[in-house]
Amino acid sequence: MKGQLLWLLPLAGICLSLPAQAQISPFRGSKGTPLNNADITALTDATNRLLDRPQLVTGGTEPWSNPQSGASGTLTAGNPLKRHGLSCRSVQYLLIFPPPNPQRNRTLVWCKTKNGWKIG
Repeated sequence: MKGQLLWLLPLAGICLSLPAQAQISPFRGSKGTPLNNADITALTDATNRLLDRPQLVTGGTEPWSNPQSGASGTLTAGNPLKRHGLSCRSVQYLLIFPPPNPQRNRTLVWCKTKNGWKIG
């Protein structure tokens, strides 16, 4: 089953012990323009599409958007790495919001587990 999107670093330790689909969104509670449920769904879907590519290369991108909120952006795959014995990948998130809201950047590390992708 594909994982759900998460981010908050204080929750990273907890997230490693939970199945990905049970995790809380990493973009909720962060400062700046909030993301709604449809934005989170679009980000989650884009993350899964990117990470599940059979031949994912560093620099590979995946767009996301929510026409209802006007939020959009791009995910960019970083270098593969190992954490806690798992194969992982950093992902750079560009979040773009309608004016006058500023864009945001976030980088997360996702690790492949037997239960799907989780924050590493």
